Amino acid sequence: MSDQTKVTVSAGELAAAADKNIILTKRAVIVKASSLFSRLVPEINEILGSVVLPDKQVSSCVPKISKGENYRGFPYVILDHPASFKKGDIFAVRTMFLWGHYFSIHLHLSGIYKSKFEEQLMKNLFHHPDFYIALGEKEWEHHFEESNYIAYAALSNTQLKNIRQNEFLKVALKYELHHWNMMQSILPEGYKK
Repeated sequence: MSDQTKVTVSAGELAAAADKNIILTKRAVIVKASSLFSRLVPEINEILGSVVLPDKQVSSCVPKISKGENYRGFPYVILDHPASFKKGDIFAVRTMFLWGHYFSIHLHLSGIYKSKFEEQLMKNLFHHPDFYIALGEKEWEHHFEESNYIAYAALSNTQLKNIRQNEFLKVALKYELHHWNMMQSILPEGYKK
């Protein structure tokens, strides 16, 4: 075997590969994130009971929890509820746990839903400077790097004009992981906002 085909690992990588507890801990955390999201569904429904949802397609949706291993290299758990994903017409409240990063809530609008809610949403954001707004051109990106989301309070008029010309509109709230044990009460407050 030549040196060019030899694959080696660092001491840290070998220690991680030999530690069974890393995978067991990861699995436990993913199960707990999924459980947290499942437990939030009745509270989301209660909060939304006082809100007129845009149409029957959205109000009759079934909550969906998805898990994956590679959003920007990290495991994740997503709750889509309420949500309607029709080509060109999207209304979705997406809650996300991204390993090593954060919890987040995203309101994703496109097509008829963007047209219907954009004006009121932009007025409401003025009163909630803790929101982020999507700058990016990629509709399915959820990360909070500068190329994708910006704090609403830091938004320039030029950026706002560009955002309003996009085919979609996304606003989000981000919560640090060290608040995990309070997420069952923090996330519902985010849904109310």
